[in-house]
Amino acid sequence: MKRLLTAATIGLGLLGGPAALAAERLQVPQLPGWKVVSSVVDRSGESTELIPAGELPDSWSRRATVQAFRNTPLTAAAFLDQVVQKTGQVCDAASAGPSSLGAVGGREAGTRTVACGRYKGDGKGTLTLYFVVRGKDALYVVSRAWRGEPFAQGAVPVAADELAEWVTYMNGVDLCDGRDPQHPCR
Repeated sequence: MKRLLTAATIGLGLLGGPAALAAERLQVPQLPGWKVVSSVVDRSGESTELIPAGELPDSWSRRATVQAFRNTPLTAAAFLDQVVQKTGQVCDAASAGPSSLGAVGGREAGTRTVACGRYKGDGKGTLTLYFVVRGKDALYVVSRAWRGEPFAQGAVPVAADELAEWVTYMNGVDLCDGRDPQHPCR
């Protein structure tokens, strides 16, 4: 799967507690110097949001989010299409790169970059890289986002070296399953 992401695609720990050790787990690279600002676990899944240590939850400029959606039938491709559709409803100058589909840990996966030139809520622009894996137990989503001044449709407000770091980060995501000898957890 690591092959899904390249610089052209652009144009945390472990998700799962001790009970999940024998089951499927999303393995996510750590982000040194980042802090958790939100972590929620309920029947429908899990979500953790991180921002750089020097930023505030209401005024972040960079954010990483790791989510697990349980009991959803969505495929990776369908989720990525849904993100684009929902972004278009709340943004002026919304656009998206093409989906890149492949596999991680033997499971369907995909990536897509989605831009919101100006969010109707706060007037800021955002650029987000989504990485999705359709696991046996959940649909897993990892995203990296930039937020700042609004920008025109087709513009890329994030520097190439930062986008390359996002790609490296996403290439470090893995899905393992203690029940599957082909994809063991380490």
